[in-house]
Amino acid sequence: MPSTFTRIMAGELPARIVHEDDACIALLSAQPLRPGHVVLVPRLEVDHWIDLPPSLAAHLASVAQRLGQAMMTAFPCEKIGVAVIGLEVRHAHLHLVPISSAADLDFSRQDRNPDEAMMDAAAARLREHLRVE
Repeated sequence: MPSTFTRIMAGELPARIVHEDDACIALLSAQPLRPGHVVLVPRLEVDHWIDLPPSLAAHLASVAQRLGQAMMTAFPCEKIGVAVIGLEVRHAHLHLVPISSAADLDFSRQDRNPDEAMMDAAAARLREHLRVE
């Protein structure tokens, strides 16, 4: 059965995609920790990040760095936190979150019903900062 992310990439489920290339997509988390919380997903459906081909893992790291740089200018924060968990969706992915403290990476604090206007604005802001680079 295809993962939620595979279904998003197939156009079966909606998402606010902020970056895509032949190897991966980046979308706003549907349950963000903070405005601008992005999930970076390889197109290849692999359950555990340690099983990613090394070249794909390197590409994800490069894209994550580019996204992080744009996020630093788009959202007020001190750092961009990175989390690799993978229990909620069995498809390797990286969480990139604008943070000002370690508590900002507490996944028990996800917004399970985020404001749609805030989400649209966050996606637009990040896309704009990615274009400027």
